[in-house]
Amino acid sequence: MPRGLRWLNVLAHAVTIASAAAVLVSNLLDPAYRRAYGDSLALVAGYLALQAWLLLVFAQQRPALPAAALAKGVAAWLFVGPLLLALAAPEELAHWPRVAILARVAHDWMRVSPARYVYQVFDWGPDLQVGLLGFVFLGRGAFNTATAFACTRPWWGPLRERRPLLGRIVTMIPVALVVTTVWGFFASVRVHARTWSPEAHEVARLVESTLDCATIRAREGQTTTDRRQRGTRTYEVGITYGCADTRIVVRAEDGRVGVAGGPRPECCANGP
Repeated sequence: MPRGLRWLNVLAHAVTIASAAAVLVSNLLDPAYRRAYGDSLALVAGYLALQAWLLLVFAQQRPALPAAALAKGVAAWLFVGPLLLALAAPEELAHWPRVAILARVAHDWMRVSPARYVYQVFDWGPDLQVGLLGFVFLGRGAFNTATAFACTRPWWGPLRERRPLLGRIVTMIPVALVVTTVWGFFASVRVHARTWSPEAHEVARLVESTLDCATIRAREGQTTTDRRQRGTRTYEVGITYGCADTRIVVRAEDGRVGVAGGPRPECCANGP
């Protein structure tokens, strides 16, 4: 395995360990944080232990390295694959445009994953989703696929010598997967630019500013839809209430969308 790629994986696991440790400490020390995110302490501790083991596997090049890299690649595709399907599916199959689906999936995973602080580094706000999309498609998809390909060379390398044609076909698979993730990134960026509405985003933020904790607690788990007027324009507003995650999706008359919201941990406590 190339040394540079190996140490990039070590760095990635070190950063993930820092995030998981911060999540574990926050759950232990802050009851409001624990109620807001609903983390399982056993799951967070197990995730932390797994990341520590993976760091040692890559740092010390243990015998389990090929299997660990392959497992990381499979896990990445279990996450990235459905997003690619959402990009390829006909637009009319979704109630909201694809950009809202991609943003929602990424933010939902960011909320439940002990690596949430790593994702937040690339979450540059709904106005600029390119950072989060790049991390998901290129950081998780392409990077983990390339890592799995490089680390499993002892498995597929001899095949190219014994059966050159079959070996070439096998090695084309990870190359095609990397190309697909790169396509997914650029396609998602194009979709974002085509379907995002700064005006709808402003309306979403305005709606968010009117939601107090009493309303969120009273409507916990409910979803409402209505229409709002701003000047001469009408917007369709959908609100999903919850102290763990309150999400506002606004759709303009031209079909473009804006989103706002996120965790409201102060509403999970006995606040006003």
